[in-house]
Amino acid sequence: MGFYETTAMRVLHIATMDHGGAGIAAQRIHKAMLRQGVDSRMLVRFKSSDDDTITAAQPNMGLYQPSSLSVVRKAEQILRRRGRCLTQVERYERQLNVLDRVYGAAYTLPVSNFDLSQHPLVQQADILHLHWVENFIDYQTFFDRINKHIVWTFHDENIAYGGFHYSDEAVRLKEPFAAMEKDFVRIKKDALADGRQNIHMVALSRMMEQFYRQHSLFPSYPIDIIHNGLEPEQFAILDRSFCREALRLPIDSKVICFCASDINDSHKGLDILTKALDSLHRSDITLLCVGKGALPQCDYPVVGTGPLANPRLLSIAYSASDLFVLASSQESFSQTSIESMACGCPVVAFPCGIIDELITPDNGICCPNYTIESLAECISTAMDLTYKRQAIRDDVVKRFNIDRIAKQYIDLYARCIQ
Repeated sequence: MGFYETTAMRVLHIATMDHGGAGIAAQRIHKAMLRQGVDSRMLVRFKSSDDDTITAAQPNMGLYQPSSLSVVRKAEQILRRRGRCLTQVERYERQLNVLDRVYGAAYTLPVSNFDLSQHPLVQQADILHLHWVENFIDYQTFFDRINKHIVWTFHDENIAYGGFHYSDEAVRLKEPFAAMEKDFVRIKKDALADGRQNIHMVALSRMMEQFYRQHSLFPSYPIDIIHNGLEPEQFAILDRSFCREALRLPIDSKVICFCASDINDSHKGLDILTKALDSLHRSDITLLCVGKGALPQCDYPVVGTGPLANPRLLSIAYSASDLFVLASSQESFSQTSIESMACGCPVVAFPCGIIDELITPDNGICCPNYTIESLAECISTAMDLTYKRQAIRDDVVKRFNIDRIAKQYIDLYARCIQ
């Protein structure tokens, strides 16, 4: 019998936010499940959409409950203004703020004031699907108080650390973060020390599956590889001349697209890309940067769009480009790569995340290593090749259609509850 014939499954996706890379990926899965008849809901800490199937957890769901007495509330306000922390979470937040001002690391807390075990959506769900949940779920209470089937898609390397999200930062900033990291590693290990059998992990790529098996803090839970996906109708191949005119790009230039939430994030590699393009000494290059941040100063034209959250606007940027370049030092997947391919744009990328599974001779080039020289050579080679835009789109839509991805998760849920 089919899955829908045996159970009325209630699935709750839990994520810190419904926006950003991981939040958008989670929301796409959630919406695809709704289309397939699954009773799916999403619970977040920070909500930006107006979707009524997505709920923002309210402050009164916290572990720390503000007093109902006005005189006590007044006293608490005075203490906070004087620099006093009233909870352990506040103390950790203050320590992290001090460290962040100095080092600016991607570092999050596995503790929070939210007791999600008391939330009605959590209590009613049959499957809890965790996504990027840092600064939201409280490890110390969540896994102790909840006895439900859990599917956990991890979106970065935080699975191996107390608070770090990048291995290079975990090494480089080991000393200043040592005390906090020691506390958080202990908290995570204690929360999952009994090796709960109701957790099933999901990696977004073979590379991340291998990382989990070699580095995870947690017990060796069963793990599947399920890719992120996209909604094909949101991305399209648009007329290149129209798109270039809209973005004020030269019609006869080789346009190289770079996209990141923050283009100045060192892990995204814009500095490596600009050095690679500099080394080519070509006069026909224009660099198109999509995302917030200061544009680099180069000898060739650089055009910035600012942040583009709307898929139709992203389609204009991707369709205007000859190449999309992923110069990241670390990615668990690389959503932007499949988005650009859905617009017929070939990809040149470092071998991180999904790239070795994604790239074929027909849709781009995977660099053999992470050097400027390698990136420059691959960009130069790709610019001299002719790619079939429609074939690139057809292939990526077939492999990464979000409805296909959602069915893989539904099959996984069914296995979990057997």
